[in-house]
Amino acid sequence: MTPLVSIAMPSFNQAQYIEAAIESVFGQSYANIELIVSDGGSTDDTPDILARIGSKEPRLRWVSEPDDGPADAISKSFSKARGEIIGWLNSDDLYASEAVASMVSGFQDHPDWLMCYGRGEHVDETGQSIALYPTQTPDVGLKGFEGGSFICQPTVFLKVSALTLLGNLDRRLKTAFDYDYWIRAFRAFPNRIGFLEQVVAKSRLHSDCITQTMRATVALEGLALSQRHLGRAQPHWAATYLEELEEEIGDDQAALARETGAFLEQAAAYLTPSDLQQIRWATQQASGS
Repeated sequence: MTPLVSIAMPSFNQAQYIEAAIESVFGQSYANIELIVSDGGSTDDTPDILARIGSKEPRLRWVSEPDDGPADAISKSFSKARGEIIGWLNSDDLYASEAVASMVSGFQDHPDWLMCYGRGEHVDETGQSIALYPTQTPDVGLKGFEGGSFICQPTVFLKVSALTLLGNLDRRLKTAFDYDYWIRAFRAFPNRIGFLEQVVAKSRLHSDCITQTMRATVALEGLALSQRHLGRAQPHWAATYLEELEEEIGDDQAALARETGAFLEQAAAYLTPSDLQQIRWATQQASGS
């Protein structure tokens, strides 16, 4: 039995990487795959690349039109999926060669699983390994999310019934929609989440990826979601961002104070007064003020 596997791929101006991402899908040892690319109206060569590949590869379906961000694009692809199993690969990431075959086998061996993920690996612009993603196994439960997302997004596969139970990604979120979705899954079906002890996908870190270009938004959404789902905003989201901000700005104390103040003004909506005070104190100590 070879169930159809649908891969959702959001894209926007990733012409440098998207062909390699697509090749990692269609280069799988498992052939019964469809790829659904929702491109947000790219102004680079992405539409031309998709048209060229699509003219030769009938398993590719794609559209290029404005959307409301990556969560919207992914939801559009999910809604068009015809497969029993759904994967989600960003247009700058890569699947390991046996990813889909291993996931299909995992679901077949464990019919109760609604979601499964594996280990991920961070790679650079050229695809060279940086480090393994700090993945944890499902038995850590909801408490594991207090430290952030321990699931590498492109390693996740879901049964279509899981999408029905969870509903759409939260389109209001611009960066942490995957963190939100995994927590919702662990709440909805905590004992039906599987894990494969192998590298399933490679997550590419580069200067234009969301985690690099929208760091403040990542931190603020992480605070909001940990407060919403876990009962308390986890202060590490703010502390980590401010450490990175200090490293980025360097010795310009006026700029650092300005950016820190603006961020903490927004973060105060989620942090307890004691957490906020501790972060302010740690920031002042680090800056020597």
